[in-house]
Amino acid sequence: MRHVGDGGGEPADFVDQTGKNQLDVVSYDEGEKTTHAKNRNVFALLMARATYEGLERLQPDRRPYVITRAAYAGVQRFSTMWTGDTNSTWDALSLNIPMFTSLGLSGEPFVGSDIGGFIGRGNGELLVRSYQIGFLAPFCRNHKQIDGYDQEPWRFGKYYEDIIRRYLNLRYQLLPFLYTALEEAHRTGVAPFRPLLLNYQDDPNTYNLDDQFMVGEDLLLAPILKPDVTRRLVYLPAGTWYDYWTNKQYSGGTMINVEAPLDVVPMFVRGGAIIPSGPPLKYVGEKPVDPITFMIYPDDRGLARGSLYEDDGLSPAYKSGAFRRTALSVRRGPGGFMVSVAAPEGGYNPGPRKFSFVVKSDKGTSRAVTIADDSKARQLQLR
Repeated sequence: MRHVGDGGGEPADFVDQTGKNQLDVVSYDEGEKTTHAKNRNVFALLMARATYEGLERLQPDRRPYVITRAAYAGVQRFSTMWTGDTNSTWDALSLNIPMFTSLGLSGEPFVGSDIGGFIGRGNGELLVRSYQIGFLAPFCRNHKQIDGYDQEPWRFGKYYEDIIRRYLNLRYQLLPFLYTALEEAHRTGVAPFRPLLLNYQDDPNTYNLDDQFMVGEDLLLAPILKPDVTRRLVYLPAGTWYDYWTNKQYSGGTMINVEAPLDVVPMFVRGGAIIPSGPPLKYVGEKPVDPITFMIYPDDRGLARGSLYEDDGLSPAYKSGAFRRTALSVRRGPGGFMVSVAAPEGGYNPGPRKFSFVVKSDKGTSRAVTIADDSKARQLQLR
């Protein structure tokens, strides 16, 4: 991992902040030796590109990983992005959602912030609510200025630490889903962290929502963005929606009032979705992701669709076909739910593991079945 520039990729002068003392700085500029007056806007883009291409030459068998806070159009080819040195305040926290979604709409899908804020002093409540946004952002880190107040999850006591651990565990469990969504962004340009208006462009009620977001097409979150708040209104677009925590079903196209104590972020799954998940991990690569559990949320017709993308996570071999994409579909029939698993695409072999399928229901029961061979097309019934 590599930060570029003064933490962020832009030339910084903390004495003269007008930028005038940099205007006559000369850059090589493909041999033209031009001044910074010409190159200022693209400086951060070119710095990220130089870092990326240098790492690529240094370790051709590894994907470069670069982080920047300054950028120009096209930076997603070379770098991920975080939102800079934010304050540890509730006002700054509330900006995370519109900033992440705007960056995604601008072509930069791999985004995140300094969880808890970088400057100033927060508290345990602010840190927990920050994690309840950041745990599903592509870039997730707690980061603080070196001379600031400590902000590790255990800083404020076991009560807050245990809640934060819960959401970090959930992030690792949902990595198969998040990785699939991020690969879709790489392939299509549609970011994983989305405003509701992107998925529901014909619904005017989504146009000014900047305190809710979606991950892919299937997960909707409505975090708490103010102190001492334990309830909030949540807008659910048309369709069937499941409360992630209780499996209670809602009919969309309306506003609902939900409880949100400190340990709960309102989180809903679109009816018709299949969410792949894995076991809790302490870090990526700790152990095989086995089993992979597909959580099935049927729509009002009893249908659901989803997919799983996999590769080695480290090398550029996916560019030459070393990946695996598995499509799944579910339909309800007279004898139960029929699951269809398509033959996987691509040449990547993840090794032996099990697939488990669970149908979610608000009746307190779920149907589950497990298969040990996912290398060919399969059909199975969940009764």
